[in-house]
Amino acid sequence: MHAAVAEIAEVGIGQVTHRRIAARAGVPLGSTTYYFPTLDDLVSAALRAATETARAQLEAWADELLANEDLAATFVELCRGYLADREQALLEYELCLAATRTARLRPVAQLWIDGLRGICARFAGGPERGFALAALVDGVLLEALVTGDELDADGLRAGVEALVGRRPVSPRSISPRTAAGRT
Repeated sequence: MHAAVAEIAEVGIGQVTHRRIAARAGVPLGSTTYYFPTLDDLVSAALRAATETARAQLEAWADELLANEDLAATFVELCRGYLADREQALLEYELCLAATRTARLRPVAQLWIDGLRGICARFAGGPERGFALAALVDGVLLEALVTGDELDADGLRAGVEALVGRRPVSPRSISPRTAAGRT
């Protein structure tokens, strides 16, 4: 599965083939087609695996935000960590882009969107500010991926402070379950 994820991240969903994935994995072509008869099956399985990774990452973000009083600095560090795994980040944004054209991928892409918005809403004080904070985070991440530049840490920090304020959040006021966007 790692080879499929890596290939999708490198060349995009539109360019991936069974043959390319098999070559990357160092296995015969028949090995990939045996377990995944169609390319759609293989791509869907890789995207599901990426989504599970993203879901676990969002839960870790919620835990980290609960553990730290400086939300702006914590968001900056979380975004830096996210970008450090460029392959995973590219795959997740590739999934979102593919979902614009492929309806069956939309529910998978929506998991990341809902999770990020849920976390942001809890820490920003409501759904409107949470939406704005999630859009800020997504925009800053996408900008760094597209340009290849480092994360705009100062811009992100200023945006988070403008939306959330400089006040520390009391970890007791937000349960881990709701912080991760779950109810």
